[in-house]
Amino acid sequence: MAFFSEVEEQGLRLARMSLHIIGGGEEFEPQPELAVEHDDFLLTLLKEIASEPVYKFTETSRTKETIRCLSAGEVPFERGAQLLAEDFCRFHATSNARDGAFFVFELATENDDSTRFYALIKYDYSQALELVHKEGETGLRRIVEAFVGNKSSIQKSAIVRATQGAVIDQIATKDRMGRPSPVLTDFFLGFLQVERDRDDEELTKAAKEVVRSVIRDHRDLLPPGGIAKAIARGNQVLRAAPEISEEVVKQAVWVGLGQPEDESVKVKLDIATGRLLKRNKLLGVVFSPAANQLPQSQKRQIMTHEGVKIEYNTALEDGTVRIEPMEGGGTRFVITTESYTDDVSTEKPGR
Repeated sequence: MAFFSEVEEQGLRLARMSLHIIGGGEEFEPQPELAVEHDDFLLTLLKEIASEPVYKFTETSRTKETIRCLSAGEVPFERGAQLLAEDFCRFHATSNARDGAFFVFELATENDDSTRFYALIKYDYSQALELVHKEGETGLRRIVEAFVGNKSSIQKSAIVRATQGAVIDQIATKDRMGRPSPVLTDFFLGFLQVERDRDDEELTKAAKEVVRSVIRDHRDLLPPGGIAKAIARGNQVLRAAPEISEEVVKQAVWVGLGQPEDESVKVKLDIATGRLLKRNKLLGVVFSPAANQLPQSQKRQIMTHEGVKIEYNTALEDGTVRIEPMEGGGTRFVITTESYTDDVSTEKPGR
């Protein structure tokens, strides 16, 4: 995932953690901060769920303000985590979501003392309340151990960056119950108080550009039919997918280039695609394809007022062929190509 930079990820460490029980119909009970344990597992997990952001905080987000106070040292970690958990519990009570545990993690990085990360995670665990009633703090630690052994039960997560006491609006989110991805369920949306920063159209356009660029960069692998048909095949994979993810984009590239069987070629294509996914901030992001960004490709003919005829496959639009409106009226057609033929007719018109 790419929420963390490579430098941040290398120096990332788990600084503090907190755990509260959510659900059971009982009043919220603040819990003390827990000693950090299972560092390696938890860091690996947090890196895995740290997708590129598609949501951002609203200006009035209470969650953002609480995290700001935490990062600025205006409230101690234990109290800030309790406030976040109490708020989450309040919104959780309005839903039919399962009981479980709510984790707050503070992360630091060795390479930048001014930056902190805060991870908020809802973990489905029906025995959580019973364990805490029976065993108190020991029960809390058993919940942590259960979490370590079953990360698939993570239902919701959010990771927030704060630099020099200021919270960055864009946050990494995941919601297993949100459909279709990356939609957040109502109560999680209400708790975070966020809004979409990039919609499905923007994300689809970026995914389409990745497919087009990788196919063009590996034109030496093209099967018969040329680049237009290859891009059209790749776009068809995106169009047919219920959700677009990293794996779907890689599949689209592979199909577009004729499904090469050589394993070394597949690895090469995956690396190239991954590089462009990162550049376009699509790592870890899952979303619904926007139909208006993936129309069926077809042959298009344009005749200008001056009698110039242009004919091309629409799969080449926004890449090889660009149509640009000009200031003051008029339209510019930009065609980028590696080579072309020039067949000039010397026949004189009949008299």
